[in-house]
Amino acid sequence: MSDIKLYGWTALNINPYVVWTARTDGQVDFLSEPWKEWTGKSGLGAAWEESVHPDDLPQVSESWRCAVLSGTPTDIEHRLCMRSGHYRWMRTRALLQRDNSGAASYWYGGTEDIDERKRAEQALKSSEAALLALRLSLNQQVKRRTEELTELNRHLQFSREEERNRLAVALHDELGALFTSAKFDVARLKSALSPLSPEIDARFTHFTQMLDKGIDRKRRMIEDLRPSSLSSLGLVPALKVLIGDFTRTNNRIKVQSELEDRYLPPAVQLTIYRLAQEALENVSAYAKADNVTVRLSTDAGGQVQICVTDDGVGFDATSERVSMLGLLGMYYRVEAEGGHFAVKSSHQCGTTLSACFPLRLPLKIHANAGSCINDF
Repeated sequence: MSDIKLYGWTALNINPYVVWTARTDGQVDFLSEPWKEWTGKSGLGAAWEESVHPDDLPQVSESWRCAVLSGTPTDIEHRLCMRSGHYRWMRTRALLQRDNSGAASYWYGGTEDIDERKRAEQALKSSEAALLALRLSLNQQVKRRTEELTELNRHLQFSREEERNRLAVALHDELGALFTSAKFDVARLKSALSPLSPEIDARFTHFTQMLDKGIDRKRRMIEDLRPSSLSSLGLVPALKVLIGDFTRTNNRIKVQSELEDRYLPPAVQLTIYRLAQEALENVSAYAKADNVTVRLSTDAGGQVQICVTDDGVGFDATSERVSMLGLLGMYYRVEAEGGHFAVKSSHQCGTTLSACFPLRLPLKIHANAGSCINDF
């Protein structure tokens, strides 16, 4: 006790910590005044255990026992019963003092009231748990809404194709009948009025040519609305027809194609066809390109990828003007089939539109699988 007296009883008793000492056998032989003020008990010997929360006592006792046996410092948090019967959180630390020979001499310890900090930590943990639960709830709602929007988008794309089919049928049936009837009437009229003067004959010839152009335009409109080549020939031949039509209309633009034939679900085939179709329309309308490459391939990850690349003027792919180019429509169409759509472009550096789709069905290689079609 003489060592403690050196520090002065007053200093010990006004310290907000409980300062205590114990013999080498672990029996407490001194506790400063705050202990009695807190607990109303002496706490000497092993009586301090009576004030420790029953749930914390086994851990505190074991920690102190191990420290006494090993001579190592101890540092533990626990609850302590106050005079009022309420518990407050404490932090108790102890250090063994050794004499000059290294033998154990005395234990010196301190118990600090950390209740406010502990409750703040618990409140923070509760807040974090509440925020985590809220975030998980929001994530679930976002996921559910995304799934609903994806399903709605798929339905809208389906409805769009159905409307295109309806228009294609109407054009085929109604305009087809009108054009056919007009050609027959012109032929009969020309035959009935023969012989014709050169001027009248030229007029009939011009009229017949205009009807033929109208019939061809009707055919291309129907093909744009409902690509019959896709359902009757397959994806690669349909892309070949599409590229052929593009080069005839835009004969100054050179098109190279590398088309790997793969079996794909019909909906994915239609999505790939529509993306290539809209990409080529954008090239014709905006790109001012000299060269275009259309590539259909399977990457190392087992995904089918369609890429349309041009060497045109490009654009800022991050600007809001992207939506004006119909790229948002492409994005939603690809997303509806579980694919990933990407745009790479910059000013005067051309544009690459690409989409990749996971192969969800077993691959079936056509007879001409892996062939590359380049002569457009």
